[in-house]
Amino acid sequence: MPTDDNQVRISAGRGISRRRVMQQLGALSAVGGLAGCLQQGDTEGETDGEGDGSGDGAAPSYQRIDLNPPPTDLDFTRDPPERDVTMVCHNGAISFWNPAIGGLHDAATQLGWNATFTGPSGGFDAQGQVNILENVVASQPDVIITTVTNTQAYNTVINDALDNDIVVLTFNTNSLRGEGRQFMRDEFGRALPFVGQDQYSSGYANGMALVEKLPDDASKVTVGLADQGHSGMVSRANGAEDAIKQQTDIELTERVEYGDAASDGVSAVENHLTANPDLDGMVGSGVYSWFIGQAADQQGMAEDMIIGGFDLDQNTLEYIQEGVMNYTTGQDPYSQGYFPVLQAFAYLERGMPPKEYLTGAEIIDQDVIDFALERRNWGELLNYHGV
Repeated sequence: MPTDDNQVRISAGRGISRRRVMQQLGALSAVGGLAGCLQQGDTEGETDGEGDGSGDGAAPSYQRIDLNPPPTDLDFTRDPPERDVTMVCHNGAISFWNPAIGGLHDAATQLGWNATFTGPSGGFDAQGQVNILENVVASQPDVIITTVTNTQAYNTVINDALDNDIVVLTFNTNSLRGEGRQFMRDEFGRALPFVGQDQYSSGYANGMALVEKLPDDASKVTVGLADQGHSGMVSRANGAEDAIKQQTDIELTERVEYGDAASDGVSAVENHLTANPDLDGMVGSGVYSWFIGQAADQQGMAEDMIIGGFDLDQNTLEYIQEGVMNYTTGQDPYSQGYFPVLQAFAYLERGMPPKEYLTGAEIIDQDVIDFALERRNWGELLNYHGV
């Protein structure tokens, strides 16, 4: 609930009812989203502790800003020049990025900039992304906005970009957040700014939504994810499992990994459901969560389970509308494309260093699914921008 310092706190535990948890979540949504508010088990937010400034001896959460001069001469007497920005993701083969592309081009159009979005075309591929980034650095844009999905692969190319006076921001996933902030300062001379959700906290919210929707006699649930190599998905899965363990005595089965290929993924989930016919619920941790809905539907188990997804894939939303799945958790990819560009402008033209901007956890269930589908006109937005 809102405090005097505009932070939000959630009470959670076995003594808190599921209804009370969701009342807190509802109030939380009203004041700007969950991400960054839940610190338990979180290794991604910058904090030396969590205190409310009341003299209890605990350090408050904070965001430290590194004041590095931009690679430009500040001139407040002229119209800002046209600039080039390139956004690079780790998996260019999925439609998840369409709202981010729309946000990127909305912001670039407003500023008179040129924008490009790219990523590996064959699926999740960190090394393929690094290869693309190397080519992007060689092309000398003014700004690069990239995901960082592990703590090692990107360091050389990011340093190359900074050495060439290219501004580097991160979006959607930055594995170097939290405890890695000091590493970034040592490695890059700054903590790379980030626009996206706090993965662990959003996963926690996802798990809390499952807990609230489960029947009182629920006894067994599963958390799944597509790729153990994707640090963001793993953090979300960790958060969901912690929420379930901390609030209930429900048994958690072994985590299920179902990959990013539909045929194999659905089969993996079907095998798990066959082995666990008494399963009461299952929640995913990424864009391929709809595999769970399809598998449960094919197995005739969807009506007997609570099924939660992650992200706003069209298949997931349609399964919610049809009643096959019960809810999903969104992370606002539009803002993940839009706000890094604005921050880059403020840095290059006004000297204001980019900040961390957390995009929250948006719970979408059958009560709001119609608007969620109505809002999903990203193809029209991309056509408008000619991309």
